[in-house]
Amino acid sequence: MSQKISISPYQKRFKITLDDGTQFLLYSSEVKKYHLSDAENVDENTLTEIMQLLYRRAKERALYLLDRSLWTEWQIREKLKAGLYPSQIIDQVISYLKEYHLVDDYQYAQLYIDYRKCKKSRQQIVRDLLTKGISRGLIEQVLEDVGFTNRDSLSYFVQKGKQRYQLSDQKEFQKFMRYLFSKGYHYDEVREAVKAMTDFDV
Repeated sequence: MSQKISISPYQKRFKITLDDGTQFLLYSSEVKKYHLSDAENVDENTLTEIMQLLYRRAKERALYLLDRSLWTEWQIREKLKAGLYPSQIIDQVISYLKEYHLVDDYQYAQLYIDYRKCKKSRQQIVRDLLTKGISRGLIEQVLEDVGFTNRDSLSYFVQKGKQRYQLSDQKEFQKFMRYLFSKGYHYDEVREAVKAMTDFDV
């Protein structure tokens, strides 16, 4: 089934909009290749060919990103959305990446926690992973599976705080405590760590 299209310039390329609202970008050479004209119809076979082109391009873009660092599914989706790839193309690319285990939010969260567990609290890690588009349920599952506790990272912050604050001064000690609470630790955790690693009790 053919669709009428509209064409408008877009950052050195052209934005193509179909009747159904689908949008994508093509280079001028591709607009000429497929004989596209503003306010004209494009046939189904041509659209199928264009979608195949966009899929290859989106997949190459995703692989380029993943070749340089790990990305979550949400991050890849956002990058492709920014490139105005149609949602069905993005879904196909994500399916491909998952099939070959190139995108795995569980593994991403696991590696993130392992790398940062000694310098971030549970609360900080959860917040960071949420901003990367990983669901809270999956984050909690990974935290449970890896047996994460706040003990190691809290020890790090206590040692750091001991160097930063003059603990013999009451005001400085209170700042030290607020510093620890600000990292997302609970009172009982802080009290136990401070008592074990300093001469002070809370």
